[in-house]
Amino acid sequence: MLNWDKGKDEKAISSANYIQDMGKEMDMICEMLSEETKYFDTKKFFDKIHEYIVKNDRLIYTHITNYIFVLSDEEFGVLQTNIDSVVNYMYGDQYNQDYSKLLEDRNEKRSLERTQRTVLKMWDHVNLARRQYVMFHHKDEDYSKIVDEKMEIAGAKISKEMNVQLISLVAIFTALSFLVFGGISSLDNIFAGAKDIPILKLVVVGSIWGFCIMNMLFVFMFFIAKIAKLNLSSTDDVNASILKKYPLVCWCNFVVVSIFILSSWAVYISGEELSVRLYDLIYKNQTGFFVAGTFAIIVVIVFAAKKIYDNIKN
Repeated sequence: MLNWDKGKDEKAISSANYIQDMGKEMDMICEMLSEETKYFDTKKFFDKIHEYIVKNDRLIYTHITNYIFVLSDEEFGVLQTNIDSVVNYMYGDQYNQDYSKLLEDRNEKRSLERTQRTVLKMWDHVNLARRQYVMFHHKDEDYSKIVDEKMEIAGAKISKEMNVQLISLVAIFTALSFLVFGGISSLDNIFAGAKDIPILKLVVVGSIWGFCIMNMLFVFMFFIAKIAKLNLSSTDDVNASILKKYPLVCWCNFVVVSIFILSSWAVYISGEELSVRLYDLIYKNQTGFFVAGTFAIIVVIVFAAKKIYDNIKN
């Protein structure tokens, strides 16, 4: 029975054997480079490379890399010293003397130059493989050292941020407690004399107190936000007006100021004894005065509210 794949099998086996032989020769070349420097013969090594490259045409870098990766620092130092000496030998006077006859032949000279380039490639790959080994090969101690250094830096940064935040929180609650309890104490003093103060005047004083306390709280929170690098604004637009940035505070101030104006007007009328005359006038025209007064107050409040809303919106 004929074997149709016989030729292919022989060719595959032949290729495999050829690559294996190249690998064995590369291992021998690497072992030559690992010889002690005082016994290392640069010319002998160059002849070996020349013989190899003429026969096999190229280097097998995988074998070089695998060989470099298993060397200790001391063994690699010997290998690097030896290959450096080969490179120096190739471009020295001794090389020209040893190969003077071959250099006279054009073909031989070209073959030697090719060997020189091969040695340079091997020198470059040896250093590259060692560099890769140093960069990517870390022991557990190396990783522990790296992690410890990173954690120390991160821990210092976190500790600093926590200290800043802790100081900010303590400052906020301390100042807030003084402000709130001081405000409550002052309000208590206001209401303590409520029996001797007319209700309208009490409303006026209370409005002033509310306006001051509310704005003091806002200013306090504003500066605390600056220290803590927080944003109290309702918009990110730096060119926006105060009404648009802090609408809640503006509306609260609007309400308190409105109460203050109305109560102050009522106190003025009462103090000028206009209330008696006004009372007689109102008594005679109760319905009309009520409608007109209510309408006027609503118009003023709505107009002011619309102005604030339009400013915030636009």
